[in-house]
Amino acid sequence: MRLARMLLLGVASLAAYATLASAATIREEHVTGGALDLIWDPGFGVSNNMKPLTLLPSDAGYVNPSGDHTVACATNSAAPDSGGIILTGTDPAGYSDYVWEAQIFTGDGNTRRGLVVRADPSNGFASCYQFVLQAGLFQISFRKLVNSVPTSLGSWTAAQLPAGSIPTNTWHTMKVIALGNTFRCFIDGFELTSSPIVDNDLAGGWVGVYNFRFDLGGVPFLTDDLILSTVGETPVHASTWGEVKTRYR
Repeated sequence: MRLARMLLLGVASLAAYATLASAATIREEHVTGGALDLIWDPGFGVSNNMKPLTLLPSDAGYVNPSGDHTVACATNSAAPDSGGIILTGTDPAGYSDYVWEAQIFTGDGNTRRGLVVRADPSNGFASCYQFVLQAGLFQISFRKLVNSVPTSLGSWTAAQLPAGSIPTNTWHTMKVIALGNTFRCFIDGFELTSSPIVDNDLAGGWVGVYNFRFDLGGVPFLTDDLILSTVGETPVHASTWGEVKTRYR
């Protein structure tokens, strides 16, 4: 009886040690009631910003994941040195380590579009990290801009995803985990980063979305259920079942 009780206590101890700290929500954008929930700021020196949009049954993205047909829309528009660009961001409430995820609509797949993390508000978000689907929806990239100069940090193809492709006019989940100098990238719950991407240039910054094509403006990028949350952390000590049993031999 004494051994059984001690083993039960060991199981409870194991569970307590092995449990991951749960993530807490920091910011959410659901376009509640057809209005934006968060304050969004435009970047790159252009005025185009996030807009709320209520979809009509005839719209391609009408059946959005939350089912309320209200979405956030980032439409790229003409800039002095490009066909169409928008990077719109929101303040992460002082957090630099976070999880940024959203439902994204591929549309015609005719622009580079996706999520932004660690965007620097002091230079109009010209320095940031971007997790994007390239035009054509075949190439997926994690890239860095420092004062608008791009560097590719990770690249994958849609063929690497379980579904094998990313079709036009479909909804998908994109997610980036930024923790310290490491970054992990996910699409529809599948992690593309076999090991975290490591980069030290941008230690903090805002989150947002990005939509760009050098020769074409006026292209909408629909997103929904954009959620910023804390990163769940592994406890300092985690015991295995074997270790627990060893203690009570």
